[in-house]
Amino acid sequence: MRASTRLTGAEANASRQLPFSAPSSSSLPPNMPARVSQELYLCVDGGGTSVKVVIASSEGGKVLGRGAAGPCNVKTMGPTGAIAAILQATYQALAQVDGFAHYEEQAATSPPPPLDRPAFKKVWLGLAGVLHQADIDDFTPFAQEAFHFGAEDQGSLRITNDGHLLASSCTLMPEIESTIVLIAGTGTVGLAFRKRGVELDLVGVSGGWGYILGDEGSAYSIGRLAIRFVLEDDDRRKSLAYSRSAIPPTSPLPLVHALLTCFGVSDAAELVHKTYSDHSSATARSFTAAEANRKVWIAEAARVVFAHAFGDGIDEESRIAALGIVVDGVQPLVKLAAGLVGDRTVISPSRSSLSLGGGLWKVPGYCELLKRGLKELGILFAEVVVVGDAPEEGARALVAQELAGKAMNGSHV
Repeated sequence: MRASTRLTGAEANASRQLPFSAPSSSSLPPNMPARVSQELYLCVDGGGTSVKVVIASSEGGKVLGRGAAGPCNVKTMGPTGAIAAILQATYQALAQVDGFAHYEEQAATSPPPPLDRPAFKKVWLGLAGVLHQADIDDFTPFAQEAFHFGAEDQGSLRITNDGHLLASSCTLMPEIESTIVLIAGTGTVGLAFRKRGVELDLVGVSGGWGYILGDEGSAYSIGRLAIRFVLEDDDRRKSLAYSRSAIPPTSPLPLVHALLTCFGVSDAAELVHKTYSDHSSATARSFTAAEANRKVWIAEAARVVFAHAFGDGIDEESRIAALGIVVDGVQPLVKLAAGLVGDRTVISPSRSSLSLGGGLWKVPGYCELLKRGLKELGILFAEVVVVGDAPEEGARALVAQELAGKAMNGSHV
């Protein structure tokens, strides 16, 4: 089958029924509707740079609200920091739903309080930093409190890695039997799934170890490669200046100047100092928050590298140098995807999709380098899907799965 690439979501264009009919109107917050006819589904895409949420209706999966907030990696931000970002984005989205406008005030509170009553039929939290059952178990109490769920609400709250959201699009492809998810944003992780009706079974995981042990191919990784490029270039030019060679030292490339500007430093020595300095701030004093700041500071350089590798009006030497950084950056992701395919007894590329999520896949050149690397290994997927709106895909999948479950149980929906 011939591989194709398409966009889904906006770029291409926890749980029970709302119990608002039970309490008396006097017990409800101001402006709270006494009865809500539609059920609400919340999907959260929590990454290392930001968290995005979508609220969808039970009536056709229509998107009713969206919200966004800051970093949400459970490992780097901690559970309380991640929940605060999730709630801030959730209140933003909830305030856009008819009858919930009063929640807008909660979005501005720091930290936002937990929901004062259940508002969602189901909640799906797809979070960076969550890979193992122990991660889910540790985070569950924080999520239950945040969304006003009790022990009796099992099945209402789903907590997974954010990669699970990206896999949901393949449930709408009847010819697809399995999917591999590659996330390349601030960090990286690879996941493999097999379809089982409208459900997905996780059959493989690779990476997701964080920036100290992994994250090769991520914006952070490319930023780190960019730092090394600047330092190696500085060492080379200084070595020529110290030697008796007839070759005079060259001036730094425009790429080097652009990277130094991005990092907010004047030279290589200052770049080394700033890399290892304290990155805490008035609003991020803890070790984990400071480290998150350091990671984002380094990751920002990926924008400069991509602009010089694939942009217009770039001098040829800078373009070649930047493209070299990008090629080095993408190779670990080619290896990661090939490892998840394995011997093809579980994942057959010709009957599988490759779902790409994260900011780096919005750069067409990076995506093409990945596909080229896989093709050289003889790996051609039936579909290559760049997921443009993971929380919307996840929210609609929640609604579809609920409707399918009701249909199987003989319920009228």
